[in-house]
Amino acid sequence: MRFCALGAVMLLSGVIACGPPVTVNRVSPRDVYRGDSASILDSGEPTRFTNIELHRTGVSQSEAPREMLTELHRRTVAEGERESLLALAELAYIEGQRTDRHSDYLGAAVYAYLYMFGDLEGPPPTAWDPRTRIAADIYNRALARAFATDNGDHFVVTSSSRRLPIGQLAVTAPDTSIVWERGVRFDSFQPADVYEVSGLAARYRRAGLGAPLIAERTAYGEESNLFPAHLEVPATAFLRVDGGLEELRTGHLRATLELHDPLRTPTIDVAGQEIPLEAQTTTAYAHLLGGSPVWDFEFAGFLSGSDETIPPGISLMEPYRPDATPVIFVHGTASSPARWAGLFNDLNNDPLIREHFQFWFFAYNSGNPVGYSASRLRAAIAETTHELDPAGSDPALRDMILIGHSQGGLLVRLAISDSREMDWTQFGMPPFDQLDVTDEERTAIENVLIFEPVPGVKRAVFVATPHRGSFVAGGLLGEIGARLVSVSKAVLDIPLRVIRVPMQLAATGTVTDPDDTSAPNAVDDMAPDSRFNKIIAQIPMSPDIPRHSIIAVRGDGPVEEGNDGVVAYESAHIDEARSEIVVKSSHSVQSNPETVREVRRILLEHMTQVEAPDGAS
Repeated sequence: MRFCALGAVMLLSGVIACGPPVTVNRVSPRDVYRGDSASILDSGEPTRFTNIELHRTGVSQSEAPREMLTELHRRTVAEGERESLLALAELAYIEGQRTDRHSDYLGAAVYAYLYMFGDLEGPPPTAWDPRTRIAADIYNRALARAFATDNGDHFVVTSSSRRLPIGQLAVTAPDTSIVWERGVRFDSFQPADVYEVSGLAARYRRAGLGAPLIAERTAYGEESNLFPAHLEVPATAFLRVDGGLEELRTGHLRATLELHDPLRTPTIDVAGQEIPLEAQTTTAYAHLLGGSPVWDFEFAGFLSGSDETIPPGISLMEPYRPDATPVIFVHGTASSPARWAGLFNDLNNDPLIREHFQFWFFAYNSGNPVGYSASRLRAAIAETTHELDPAGSDPALRDMILIGHSQGGLLVRLAISDSREMDWTQFGMPPFDQLDVTDEERTAIENVLIFEPVPGVKRAVFVATPHRGSFVAGGLLGEIGARLVSVSKAVLDIPLRVIRVPMQLAATGTVTDPDDTSAPNAVDDMAPDSRFNKIIAQIPMSPDIPRHSIIAVRGDGPVEEGNDGVVAYESAHIDEARSEIVVKSSHSVQSNPETVREVRRILLEHMTQVEAPDGAS
């Protein structure tokens, strides 16, 4: 009887046969994490935090997002609670995706900003709160779209009055350009988060606040030859919103749209906090390389020694930083500075390396004679360091590092060598004071043949360098390539006849062609049996400059018998190297992870030795 009564009560209460009202189901940790960490940016759906807030405030989730946004905005300005702002940011972003209206995206950015920094009830979220990152991501993505052109190609920086989902925002833009020293100016911007990078192993992003942009240099003047004409670099747009609850109530808000160079200003002050700026460094440089004339330069500069698709000399990708040690990359044959992109991408995004080093790039017409190109490297280093530091006050410019790949390694070798005591007569050369040439012609000859280690260079790294020549240059392909190469007029202007005639006598015992004024080219020089190889072996490298070898070898056979398809191990090996590693790779080894690790190790070794007290190791 008692059980019947209990059943009747349960039936009346409506719970019989319904099970417990609250349950849990065991699922995988991955499923739990996916639900906890879901973002509106990848799912297109409100997060659990927004659903909680809609439930808490009593806003019907059956309504369309705009109706929910309008009702939640009304309740927020009435009650002044910070928690609702993240939900408003998500709802506005959903509307932006649906309508593609700038006003909705702008509203998402403003709501997200006020959630993090606005003057409202309740403490701001902490850095550990997952809602902080959600709000930051919404702010960054929404801001990039709020100020984009209709086709999304460019980000427009301008003062204007703009609509919000509810209300108006008066925007002031104090700067519409990013300006570097020496007249370098960036006036055109586009969102960086719409590009997928390929061709680089790693895509680096500096997490923070702000819309990551690609800034393009649109003006070029003679005063800024150190920087590529169409340079593109990372930039960040930041919308600083004034006020909080009272401004939301009136519907009249004010904000400042700021442009920042995250390379020079990685953090900014926001509401008394030091906030990192969002930046996509890899994307900006990849976008630059994707449309750069540098690729045309590779073969054009090899085949035509006078080609100037890109200006030869040293170029900088970032502003000169006093006290940061220059690392100068020197490319190889039929190549260009772009071939260092992978290594540069990894090193420049390493905080410790970037703090102590800056990266420069030397471009040259790689078909010219190696000795002539080496003279241009020496001159370019002297010219660049004088332009940047005419007073000679920067100690970092007396502590430089050269890294050369393939033929570039030969240029580096000659930059740290001393030929002043060479007996040129052993190679059939007449004494220079007996040459029947003008003073100008004598200077041109001496610039190529008589040199000392470049002042300020303190370390050298050889990457797949043919110290004893390349078997490709000495073979059929090299012979064909040598016939296709034409050298620079500057080389032809050197009175080679007065040198080549005695060289012919020394080599053959007779003058084979007394009127031959043609010049050897880089392919001739790098043939294993070339006179250049015999000469370079006799020119001593400075014993005070440490050098390191990174040698590429293909296959699994004995290293000493191997090669990289262009250079044999026995040609790349030098006994004087302080360190040597062999990388299983073809000749283009610059971006190999083992190469990156070794160069990083060498830089850290250099940094430690420079910072050590005198006498310490």
